[in-house]
Amino acid sequence: MYIPTIKYESQEQFATAMADSAYDIHMRTLYGIDKAFNTNNDYVTIAYLETDGHQAELGVPDDVWTDNLEKSLDYFEEIEDYTRCQEVVELIKKLKK
Repeated sequence: MYIPTIKYESQEQFATAMADSAYDIHMRTLYGIDKAFNTNNDYVTIAYLETDGHQAELGVPDDVWTDNLEKSLDYFEEIEDYTRCQEVVELIKKLKK
């Protein structure tokens, strides 16, 4: 699964880059968490961050998977991608079992 790299030089550029990459980030959140759950991993890399020649990783540990999926659900509702909404709801149910 594709992991986006978000490049920025300032806080303003970071906010813009995150907004521009929102779809990729939420898709990666959905499918990354699903894959990690199914393979017994406890951490998902969502994106790589790059600024001033430094790199960092934006990731999600398993204790906040549901919280992040709920944010992704809000995003998919906002863009009216109801197929993805259903996938998020089903994954949240699976995680809560």
